[in-house]
Amino acid sequence: MLKLSLLPEEYLTINGDIVIQLSRVAGGRAFLAIEADRTVPVIRGEVLERQGGQRPACLAPPSGKAFRHSRDRYFPWNDDRERAVRAMKQVFDQLERDGAAEAAQTLRTQLDRILPQFWEKEITP
Repeated sequence: MLKLSLLPEEYLTINGDIVIQLSRVAGGRAFLAIEADRTVPVIRGEVLERQGGQRPACLAPPSGKAFRHSRDRYFPWNDDRERAVRAMKQVFDQLERDGAAEAAQTLRTQLDRILPQFWEKEITP
């Protein structure tokens, strides 16, 4: 099975006449836009299985896990947020080196209010 990773707004084509675009990723969900001839059936796996169809053998079995953390329902975590937090912490460090330690500490405190520490403990491996 071919596995690809796409960034939002990137797309792929299948056989030159089917286009699949990753519209966005939010809350642990990927939103796809699919352009295909109406004669090509596009069926969601959940619907296929509910109607008695079989899960394709090339797919890994479902994990059976629900949301890993309850915070994901309220504050979905993703790579973009992780990068943003790291970038903010680098800016805070630079502020401290430039002699603005008080401003850096104020910003760190505000970030901690947005992203409580116990969440960070849950998401670090």
